[in-house]
Amino acid sequence: MFKGWRIVALVLGLAACDGIEIYGTYDQYTHLTTDPIEIVMPPNAPYISEQFGRAGELNDTPHEGIDIWAKLGTPVIAAAPGRVSASFYEPGHGNTVIVEHGRDTNGQKVRTVYKHLKTRTASKGETVVRGEQVGTMGATGALAMLVHLHFEVRRARTGNYYTPYDPMLFWVQGPGRVTCFEADKTYADMPFQITYPVPCR
Repeated sequence: MFKGWRIVALVLGLAACDGIEIYGTYDQYTHLTTDPIEIVMPPNAPYISEQFGRAGELNDTPHEGIDIWAKLGTPVIAAAPGRVSASFYEPGHGNTVIVEHGRDTNGQKVRTVYKHLKTRTASKGETVVRGEQVGTMGATGALAMLVHLHFEVRRARTGNYYTPYDPMLFWVQGPGRVTCFEADKTYADMPFQITYPVPCR
């Protein structure tokens, strides 16, 4: 397995402007992670370069989602059906889209977040279906050293503070079983489950 996208990028001499395609593999959780999930990665799914990590597990710097590599301009797709609550640019994470998915079976509000997009193709207030394009892969924002998608799953029981959760917990096929989106397949709306936010080849 790869040992971190920053190191891989340095070794391979990758250009931040182009991105890279690697399939069927993933970086391990950091050795400081207290609750790593066993992962099954489809051979046709783009590479996950960094896993979720809570504060205190990554030198006190949380990584509140997963990072996925693909070529610049690759479609980024909705991981579940919902309504776009925000579509904006901000200096740190660049072009960002947030999709609200309603409440899960525990009564918690759920959202997915897509950061560092080159372009945003979904607008605030728009309804999206699973697999619908919300943007394209990019490297916008000061925190994007290379082309990648930073993808988050967040939940909130009350109010507007959404706690980040490891996306690996929510795949359609079960925790750790990364699930590619298939356009000809029917997916249940409940319980809340996600498919890969980047098309598999």
